[in-house]
Amino acid sequence: MSPTRRLVLTLAAVWVGAVAVGSIVFALITFPPQPASNVSQSIQDTIRLITFAAWPIFSLVVIAIIGTLLVRRRAPDAAPLPPSELRGNPRLAGTWIGVVSAIVLVLGIIGTITLNNEQSAQVVGATGGSANIANLEVQVIAQQWQFTYRYPSYGGFESAHLVLPVNANVTFHVTSLDVTHSFWYPAMGVKADAVPEHDNVVSAQPLQIGPYRIVCGELCGLWHGAMSDDAAQVMSASDFVNWAQQQQTADAPIMKYLPPYSDTYVPNPGAYGS
Repeated sequence: MSPTRRLVLTLAAVWVGAVAVGSIVFALITFPPQPASNVSQSIQDTIRLITFAAWPIFSLVVIAIIGTLLVRRRAPDAAPLPPSELRGNPRLAGTWIGVVSAIVLVLGIIGTITLNNEQSAQVVGATGGSANIANLEVQVIAQQWQFTYRYPSYGGFESAHLVLPVNANVTFHVTSLDVTHSFWYPAMGVKADAVPEHDNVVSAQPLQIGPYRIVCGELCGLWHGAMSDDAAQVMSASDFVNWAQQQQTADAPIMKYLPPYSDTYVPNPGAYGS
C-alpha cells in the first residue's frame, strides 16, 4: 500500500471517529433556547438538526485540509509544479457540489417548516393547548435602558418585571418610546423589534414555571449591555392572579400619571420621565 493511500485511509478513519464522537456529544448536550414554550421547542429541534448535519461536513473539510497539507507539502524554495500536473477531479467536485446543494435544500425546507410552525403557533396561541387556557395580552415598552410591561386586561397597570401565568396564550405587543430596541426572551424563543410608534405582535405559550432573563437584542445606546430584566417570572395561574391584584393595588396611586393604554405612545412632558 502506498504512503498516500495509507494516509487517506487513516484520515478517513479519523473522520468517522470524529463524526461518531461529535454525534454522541450533540445528543447529550442541551441546545438553546430552553424548551420553555411552544415556540422555543421547535427552534431547539431545528438547531439540533442543523448541528448534526453540519458537523460531518465541517470535520470533513478540516481533515481534508490537513490531509492536503500532508500530501502536497513542499519546501518554500521548491520550483512550482508545471500546469500539466495541476489537474482537478471533475467527478469529485461534482459530487461535492451535489451533496452540499442537497443538504442546503433540505435544511432550507426544514427551516421554512419550522418558521411556518412558529407562525401557526402564534396565530393559534398554542400548540396542543386546550380551549380553557387563559388568553393574556402584555405590552412590552422599551426605552433607554429598560423594559416596562403593561397589562390591559387588568386595568393597564405597569410593572418593572414581566410576570406570566404558565400555559396561558400570551400575546406580546412590543413598542418603544425612543430608539429601536429588541425584546428578546431567549428561553421562550421570542424576539421582536421594539420600534417607536409601531405595535409588533408576537405570541407564545409558557410551559415551565420559573425565573427567566430578558435582554435587549438591538444596539440601542451607551448602556445597551445593561438593558435586561433579570427577574422575569412564569408562575401558576392562581399565583399570577394574586400578583396582578397586588400590583393593581400598589399601582393605583400612580395610574393617573400614566398615559391611557394604547398600542403605541408619543412621550409627552411628565410621561415616562420624559
